[in-house]
Amino acid sequence: MQGWDRYKDTYSNIAEPGAWTERTAELNALVEANDLEDSELGTTTHYVHTKHLAGNTIEGRAVRAMCGVYFVPMQDHESMPKCEKCSTRFSALPG
Repeated sequence: MQGWDRYKDTYSNIAEPGAWTERTAELNALVEANDLEDSELGTTTHYVHTKHLAGNTIEGRAVRAMCGVYFVPMQDHESMPKCEKCSTRFSALPG
């Protein structure tokens, strides 16, 4: 289990003074600018690293897709259309 938290160029397992306030302000700015990725649950197939997929599916924990969307894998993805941003990023990976 990962106990470290990355914020900018700092890794810590205890929040630094002011870190939570700054993170909240950044998130609020993203929400106001409508800069966050929206996703309709269960309608798109996303690409994630297979290292994290099996364990998180079993444990019901969220994974981060290549497009930046966090989701809890719970259903068969074969019948859904692929996320365009994930597909583009996946195809750009080397061989």
